[in-house]
Amino acid sequence: MKKFQKRGIDYPIIDGQRTLPGKYYHDEKIYQEEIEKIFYKFWIYACRAEEIPAVGDFKLIQVEDESIILVRDKSNEIKAHFNVCRHRGTQLCTEEKGHFESKTIQCPYHAWTYQLDGNLISAPLMKEGNGFLKSECSLFKAHVTNWEGFLFISLAEDPVPFEDQMEALMGKFSDWNMADLRIAHHIKYELNCNWKLILHNYQECYHCPGVHPLLSELTPFQSAQHDFSKGAVIGGFMEISKKRGSMTMDGEAAGPPVCKVSGDDLQRVYYYSVFPNMLLTPHPDFVLFHHIIPKGPGKIINDCYWLFHPDVIEDKNAQARIQSAVDFWDLTNRQDWQVCEQMQVGTKSKRFTRGYYSGREDILLSLDKELLKALGHSKIDD
Repeated sequence: MKKFQKRGIDYPIIDGQRTLPGKYYHDEKIYQEEIEKIFYKFWIYACRAEEIPAVGDFKLIQVEDESIILVRDKSNEIKAHFNVCRHRGTQLCTEEKGHFESKTIQCPYHAWTYQLDGNLISAPLMKEGNGFLKSECSLFKAHVTNWEGFLFISLAEDPVPFEDQMEALMGKFSDWNMADLRIAHHIKYELNCNWKLILHNYQECYHCPGVHPLLSELTPFQSAQHDFSKGAVIGGFMEISKKRGSMTMDGEAAGPPVCKVSGDDLQRVYYYSVFPNMLLTPHPDFVLFHHIIPKGPGKIINDCYWLFHPDVIEDKNAQARIQSAVDFWDLTNRQDWQVCEQMQVGTKSKRFTRGYYSGREDILLSLDKELLKALGHSKIDD
């Protein structure tokens, strides 16, 4: 593939490369294949560790047909259990989040009881022997890891090491000390589009001048650079035009620089896709991220969060600045959601087969390749 160089970085020349066929956004069979081969096997974002602060606190994570209990156990570790009793398969809990008062997990059907770490401690009227042993009936475990305060899970029996899938993130944003940040605001969006269209939209600014006039004023789209395009993590940055500015309604910073952020990072906004279900946007003064939850080929829930340092959140005088950051991104998000939903409708047309990528959409081609690799699709039919 031919390349051109900009500021010492090689960019592929992809004009004329084709997009995915429309069926990849609409076909139920392809969607189910994505669930089985990607969402049930990859490391996927689940929630923030701060959402499970105390021993006995839990949060349910729904991944298509699978329900996972994330709970903080008595050793202060986060454990991940399939929400399935080992007796006869009853769902153990149904609340989205809560607290196990007894510091145990009890099945509501026949009262089989488990420790927070998943070990079975009580099975009424059951006698050990003849094939039944409590020690062999612990809750089924999912894998969980904590990166910078973000909890990721894998439902695979033997997942690839987290560090291998997330290579680009290792040490990348350590100056932000994201584990110390806290959720200042959350907006839940329900969208009528395919989950991949959100990732595509996020990773290109070809659309910015027409769709995002305010964003384009604060971060000129010509400044966009991709600094990593390998594997499941792809990203880059845009330069902030205003000195010590940020992505707010007036372009002024929403707060002081986060933790140890300095140098060039004071004038940059990063955009990283963490395939398949997270978008991460560190700013100089806060961190924005999206949690994408597919609900079918043409529906998603997109939970958007704003993270700030606790000192800023607790400062009453800073609330207007936090709100300015929320208002800016809510405006920008809704502009994006409109065109993504229009694309979902358009790609269903019988006249649409495959589109064409421009030279500013090379990162989208990389995302397509990651998807096709995961699905094992070596040949694409229109």
